[in-house]
Amino acid sequence: MNVLLLYPRFPKSFWSFEKTLALLNRKAMLPPLGLVTVAAILPQEWDFKLVDRNICSVTDAEWAWADVVILSAMIVQKEDLLNQIQEAKRRNKQVAVGGPYPTALPEEAKAAGADYLILDEGEITLPLFVDAIARGDRTGIFRATGEKPDVTGTPIPRFDLLEFDAYSEMSVQFSRGCPFQCEFCDIIVLYGRKPRTKTPDQLLAELDRLYELGWRRSIFMVDDNFIGNKRNVKLFLQALQPWMVSHHYPFSFATEASVDLAADQELMDRMVACNFGAVFLGIETPDDESLTLTQKYQNTRSSLADAVQAH
Repeated sequence: MNVLLLYPRFPKSFWSFEKTLALLNRKAMLPPLGLVTVAAILPQEWDFKLVDRNICSVTDAEWAWADVVILSAMIVQKEDLLNQIQEAKRRNKQVAVGGPYPTALPEEAKAAGADYLILDEGEITLPLFVDAIARGDRTGIFRATGEKPDVTGTPIPRFDLLEFDAYSEMSVQFSRGCPFQCEFCDIIVLYGRKPRTKTPDQLLAELDRLYELGWRRSIFMVDDNFIGNKRNVKLFLQALQPWMVSHHYPFSFATEASVDLAADQELMDRMVACNFGAVFLGIETPDDESLTLTQKYQNTRSSLADAVQAH
């Protein structure tokens, strides 16, 4: 089975950083971690090629090679996702889609021509897709029916499929889910309010693989709230620090976190000791009334100015 993993383009915006990337001589900020994780979950006797359309276009040879095309996208990538589904169908390819956008609005991907909808989290639904392929099914919708996977069983992503020189930063994921209830955020809808984490050894194995492949630059922990499970984060950082020392600090780290990180000096100290250099904070607004209205209560419990200063 020849599988073409296709990542749609992001439109130009504040978040596309094209001017910064040009200065760095890079083509994209972050790689498609979801697709290289998909490649690790699918049968390893299958053959994979990854095309990130933020780096390059799909060649005619790559289209011809593929037996099935798998796409994953966020809502901001909607236009190119739908266009690539249609292009794949024009070339008579079987098309499977997944990720946050198809999971949230599956009817749009289906209307564009997608044959398989691999929704929710792939640890559960990708095996259902593999079974359907084995049966010869030409279509299918695969859902997790409310259950969430134990991410301690998630394999090391297929980082070897990535073009390292094209990216400003690398991506790894420690946890999924967030304990808060901000009404504007779809994370708790997609991944739940109980943060599930990988084990320290599991994530260190991912870092070992990146080190083995030659990565020596910044790594972004893509968790939507890295400190959602503070106990497990501290256990991971406790294991990460000696790994960083023994490998002579080959990486720097950045991540996203809620502002209550400022209330835990021990956690901040451990992050600094592990070479975390930046944290993207979820402030949204300094207006308490707006924070309360949107149920972002964690930002109303202490001074946001003090929290920023502490970070």
